[in-house]
Order: sequence, then C-alpha cells, then structure tokens
Amino acid sequence: MFRGIKAFCLGAALAAAAPGLAQPVQPAAVPDALANPDVVTVRNISRIELSPGVPIVDGSGNPLGTVKQVVGNTIVITDGGVDYRVPITQLYAYRTGAADHFASRLPKSALTAEQEGG
Repeated sequence: MFRGIKAFCLGAALAAAAPGLAQPVQPAAVPDALANPDVVTVRNISRIELSPGVPIVDGSGNPLGTVKQVVGNTIVITDGGVDYRVPITQLYAYRTGAADHFASRLPKSALTAEQEGG
C-alpha cells in the first residue's frame, strides 16, 4: 500500500515539475540582439488580424494596396483600381518599433488581377 502511495507522490511531483523542466533556456545574448533596431521580428498572421483598410506592402516595403475584404482564407487587396486575391498563407506580419505591419510574400507582379464582378 505504501509503495503505491510513494509511486503516486513521485509521479505527482514529476508532473508538477515538468512544465518548469520543459522551459527553453534563452541565451543571454538574445535580449541584446532583439533590442538592436536593425532586427525585425516576423510572424505568420491569422485572418482576424486583417480588416478593411489595413495596408499591405511587398517584401521590400513597397505598397501593394489595402485589405478590401476577408473571404475565408483569402484576402482581397485593392490598390484603388484593381483587386487582387491573396491566400493568407502568403501574408505575414513584421514589427518595427512598436507597430505591426503586414506584407505579402508575393510581389505585385506575381498577383493576378480580379476580373470585373469578382
């Protein structure tokens, strides 16, 4: 009986310690590197982050247009005259300063203009 209680207690102690054991150790240089103004963090985005009017640029920072609407996992971007459909997997966010910016992995030359009427 006591053997079962000891095993249970040991298992509970290991389970409680596991989250602390699983934490990655960050090298001391990482915070210094992230503080460098030339470092830009990049991340994937979800469609709930994109609303009409959000500006989208290409990988070089050149404006592509703004979000016109979100249709499932496709984002309709307009440059004021032409609409383009871009899969959300081709968009990402990057942070400069305190603001997120949204960009396309595809240059404007690779986007296909939507025909009149969608």
